[in-house]
Amino acid sequence: MKHLWKAVLFTTFGLTACGGGGSSTPPDSGNPPTPPAGSSLQTELSGTQTVELLQLDGNAQLAATTNGLLWRANAQATWQTRSPMTEPVTALTIIEQGHYLLAFAGTDSGPARLFKTTDAGVTWQAVNHNFGGDQATPIRGLQYDALSDQIYAIGTDALAVADRNAENWTLLAGRWDTFGTGLSLLRIDSIANVIWYGGQGAIENGFLVRYDRATREIQRWNDLLPNPSVFKGGLVHPTDQGLMLFSGEGGIVRSDDYGAEWTQPLGDVNHRFYFDIVLAESGSLYSARYDKGSPTQELVVECSTDNGITWHANDFSDETSYGGVKSLLLVEDTSTTRLYLGLWDNGIKSIDISDLQCS
Repeated sequence: MKHLWKAVLFTTFGLTACGGGGSSTPPDSGNPPTPPAGSSLQTELSGTQTVELLQLDGNAQLAATTNGLLWRANAQATWQTRSPMTEPVTALTIIEQGHYLLAFAGTDSGPARLFKTTDAGVTWQAVNHNFGGDQATPIRGLQYDALSDQIYAIGTDALAVADRNAENWTLLAGRWDTFGTGLSLLRIDSIANVIWYGGQGAIENGFLVRYDRATREIQRWNDLLPNPSVFKGGLVHPTDQGLMLFSGEGGIVRSDDYGAEWTQPLGDVNHRFYFDIVLAESGSLYSARYDKGSPTQELVVECSTDNGITWHANDFSDETSYGGVKSLLLVEDTSTTRLYLGLWDNGIKSIDISDLQCS
């Protein structure tokens, strides 16, 4: 049962790619440095790349960055560049062990660049696909659903589906020919047979959509957070099917009745971003702050032990000045669980969750 819980939980997470700046400075080679005495933060990846997404493939760790995809075999191994291009990654999903699908931005006249690997990124094959139809639209998110053996993707205003070959895409909702900030959130609830997606509308309004795969019915929520806003990440709880939390610019919204009613446990934050929320096996929830404007900012991790009703802030700004968090990942070993923080222009830091005050 414990392994099934982890498998269901893994399907709730995905990419929330967004522009974040970065540079061409490569990561340090070799093992991560030992943190100084008295330090809570540990450096997992040095350098000035922005880390848009962190994922686990068994023990292997993947980091989708503004310099391409990085990979290492486990938490003690050396990071390797395993990417067909050293450009910003816009979407990533794991289909099975070593089998990844990776997207990069397209051009004004061409489709998004999509690649697949079946050997954990040692070799890559370009995917000839029709995502976008006749329109040159980016792939902003990818999610593989193991129960249906299908891949879902979002574009600027499009939700589409394909088989695992990712070549022939069917438009499910929205349009290909749309301009704007667009979609940035994609989550699959396989148990309820529902797709959740969202982002930002034409007037900088944050919106959230629920797509029913059985009936093809769509329900949309506008203005759940103070505008301008945009939805970026979050989760559907893997064991409490009524509970969900979604995050973005303006805070976090929460529902415990599958969207019938919403509350804002973090909703008065002066348009601060929360790019994602992750759930530990203990039931604790973790998120972290990001303020647009400059990568020089506070590093604040927030956590909740009551299913997201109340949140407690943990400030680590005295340990790094580049504290904007773009991605989160929980990594367990035999004795500890560490929260990985993918940072804006600052690689990856981690902290033992025992060092966080959550209540």
